[in-house]
Amino acid sequence: MNTDTLQTFLLLAELKNYTHTANQLFVAQSTVSNRIQELEAELGKPLFVRSRKQLRLTEQGERFLAYARRILELTQSAAEELNSMSHYRFSLRIGSTNTIYDCHLSRRLVDYSLSHPETRLNIVIGHSHALIQMLQDHTLDMAFSYVPYAKKGIECSLFATDELLLVTAPQNREYGQGILRRELTGIPYLYCDFPFQEVGSYIRDLFPAGHAFPLEIDRSANLLPFLCGGKGYSFLPASIVRDSIDRGMLLPIPLLDFSIPPVSCYLLTCGVAGSDSLLAALREG
Repeated sequence: MNTDTLQTFLLLAELKNYTHTANQLFVAQSTVSNRIQELEAELGKPLFVRSRKQLRLTEQGERFLAYARRILELTQSAAEELNSMSHYRFSLRIGSTNTIYDCHLSRRLVDYSLSHPETRLNIVIGHSHALIQMLQDHTLDMAFSYVPYAKKGIECSLFATDELLLVTAPQNREYGQGILRRELTGIPYLYCDFPFQEVGSYIRDLFPAGHAFPLEIDRSANLLPFLCGGKGYSFLPASIVRDSIDRGMLLPIPLLDFSIPPVSCYLLTCGVAGSDSLLAALREG
């Protein structure tokens, strides 16, 4: 089982077409077929259901998909680690969700990288559960997650707590003195599906089922241009919007008869050489 075969399997599972897979890999279609047949023979299980009209993964293929990704990630991580040893004193692999990175890490990591040229940083942005799996597979040295997780060999500690603020552009002053919970359904609320434990569900439940939002987006920081342009209202972490509020680009709206729970994020670590100085810099920043 080699990396070329696994990459072929993953691409075919995504494209579900031998010709397109061969074209993207710059190989003959017969090469793709041979690699898949060899992999199925090695595993002793069929990975695809083939018919004249469609190609789909078998149940065994679906299960093997996650393992194939993890094997490739481990292989790549090992190669990068070995190659970096001759160029850098330390190599640190850091995982974070989008929002934690935007709120707490980006500026601090830039500062750390500039002041520690002897350390190589490998930064992965992903979802909490995927990052935890990578930490367990030892393809990450530390992860910043909204999911607290502690297991033998992994330490979990509270990293930061953030307040969610309802904000809008300064010209939207109708609720400048505050807003009631029942009034939320009457405003143009821009929705972001926060991965914040129960907080995401709490915000969604403020609106009736099937509520039509004028805008939905999957990354909170991407709401800023819409909000600053006057599009509507949204709850965002204070650490993202504080600068815009201080500069007069956004206006915080007081909540009169309800509150939003704070958001906690966690640092998950595996002890690794060179990480102490980074952790100290991140916490101090």
